[in-house]
Amino acid sequence: MDKLKEMKAQTTTLSLIHTRDNIEAILKAAEDTNPTYREFLGNILSSEISYRQDKAKSKRIKEAGFPYIRKLEDFNVSFQKAITQRQFNQLAELTWIEGLYNLIFVGPPGVGKTHLSIALAYKACEEGYRVSYTTMQSLVQCLRTEEIDRRSKAKMNRIRKSSLLVLDEVGYLPITEMDGNLFFQLVSDLQEQTSIIITTNKGFEDWTEFLGDPALATAILDRLTYRCDKILMNGKSYRLENHKSFLNPKEEC
Repeated sequence: MDKLKEMKAQTTTLSLIHTRDNIEAILKAAEDTNPTYREFLGNILSSEISYRQDKAKSKRIKEAGFPYIRKLEDFNVSFQKAITQRQFNQLAELTWIEGLYNLIFVGPPGVGKTHLSIALAYKACEEGYRVSYTTMQSLVQCLRTEEIDRRSKAKMNRIRKSSLLVLDEVGYLPITEMDGNLFFQLVSDLQEQTSIIITTNKGFEDWTEFLGDPALATAILDRLTYRCDKILMNGKSYRLENHKSFLNPKEEC
């Protein structure tokens, strides 16, 4: 075995994957720049740490289950005036996750509730938090089938271990009494261990309607709002205001 193959085998044994896959380029760069032994070793270790951090971040983002990616820098604060720049900056700091605060974004479709939720959750993934995204409809289905379906059980286990849960489209469809009880149990389980972002088109006074039980609605809201910020996001729909046509690019609805 020649020396290069031996070094590749050694890096594999030590799980230095980035070094193994780039060893020729690393050695060539060292020959060109002539670093000190300390610099050479430091560069290898720094590159390996960066590689592992990037890989872990990619895994967190993939496992979060986002329907698509949105980032905070793409959120138009000037369009959605319900949130001031100062509030936006405070949310972006993510300290509310450490404090186990919940966020509830209330408003009609198209005002940026899901965009902001996913963008905050995406940044949380980047910062090392374990995140889960789900719609209310998907969550209910998983809660119903958790005991009989392996994928549902895996998803619920991940949700319960997450630092942040994004629960999208709450209240868009009514749920049964049994589903409401399962949802209540989940909220109770997550209290004091997981922050929750909820997007909904329902004011608190309307939760009884889609949950079908005033006592249950009160109990769930009591837990969700104990440590919580509720933000009303009104105004025009961003999608309608920025409508694009394939057949007539200049046409507006």
